[in-house]
Amino acid sequence: MPIRSTDGRRRPLFPGLMTFPAACFIVTLITDIAYVRSAQMMWESFSIWLLTIGLLAAGLFVLIGLVQAFAQGRWPTMVLRVGYAIALILGLFNAFVHSRDAYTSVVPTGLTLSIATVIVLAITWLLNLATARQRVSA
Repeated sequence: MPIRSTDGRRRPLFPGLMTFPAACFIVTLITDIAYVRSAQMMWESFSIWLLTIGLLAAGLFVLIGLVQAFAQGRWPTMVLRVGYAIALILGLFNAFVHSRDAYTSVVPTGLTLSIATVIVLAITWLLNLATARQRVSA
């Protein structure tokens, strides 16, 4: 569902929606680092709640984005959707790891998956910028 920008051009809604789950995954990494440094269970609880909220939102938004891309034939924007789908899968595995008890819920696998998820989000964002510049110049 496209929205209008200030100059009247249509913009897709999907990238704007995905900023919320992406922020949840990034803050999960921050709370995982805080847990590693302090070993207070509060940080691990924050992490699993952020992961759960991010996964629920991302699951819905990725599904909407993939259906929208296939229905409208928006293949150049598939980089963004596939990247977010990979981050969603990593986040799901991360939630399974975070459901363990005590220190092993974060160290080392949970923290590694959080880092990998944020790296996938960053690469997806950079690839989307590169393909957006190509679409504008073409």
